Amino acid sequence: MRNTYDAVTRRLNDPAFARQVIRYVCLALLAALCESFVASFALFYEVTHRPKPQHIYHDPFGRPRELIVTDEPYFTDSQVMNWAVDKVTNLYTFNYMDYGKHLDSCAGYFSGEAWNSWAAAFQGPGNIEFIRTKQVLLNAAIKTAASIESSGLNRKGVFEWHVAFPMYLKWTNAAGEKTDVLAVRVTIQRTNDPLHPDGLIITQLNAPKATS
Repeated sequence: MRNTYDAVTRRLNDPAFARQVIRYVCLALLAALCESFVASFALFYEVTHRPKPQHIYHDPFGRPRELIVTDEPYFTDSQVMNWAVDKVTNLYTFNYMDYGKHLDSCAGYFSGEAWNSWAAAFQGPGNIEFIRTKQVLLNAAIKTAASIESSGLNRKGVFEWHVAFPMYLKWTNAAGEKTDVLAVRVTIQRTNDPLHPDGLIITQLNAPKATS
């Protein structure tokens, strides 16, 4: 026993052994620090990247569908503005050969009432007839960045945005071209209608010529 005690004492007093112990302790502390950092980062990520809740229901055919909440924005302002600009500029970009098919496809962005209102305003001055008979190509492009004039719940408790932006509209045919500037104002609502898978719908669109 005495020899064992002396051997242990010598080992503990050995500088090389002490350095080895210190090295192991430092490595253990470093590993614990790394583990703590990883755990903290994971916790921070979980807190700042919470999944958006999804509500599922079954339609009359038994198929599961997402029940979209319409009294919350869900989308960021930037996403809504980009969506509005994309849909409106696409609406006004067509030609005399495909205008019927193009406009039919764009009707899916709108509520029925909003589409009928916009179509009446656009066709009223004879634009469609002019485009068809004069073989006109229309091209729309945003002039400056869009902005959200207001947003919030409407009287029906549905979240909506009022987006505005100026837009160039170029009319081109064999005789030449001209460019108008339109003052676009569009109202967009949240929707859970499965016919509008984007979750957004245009409920009003006005695009008169901008006044100087």
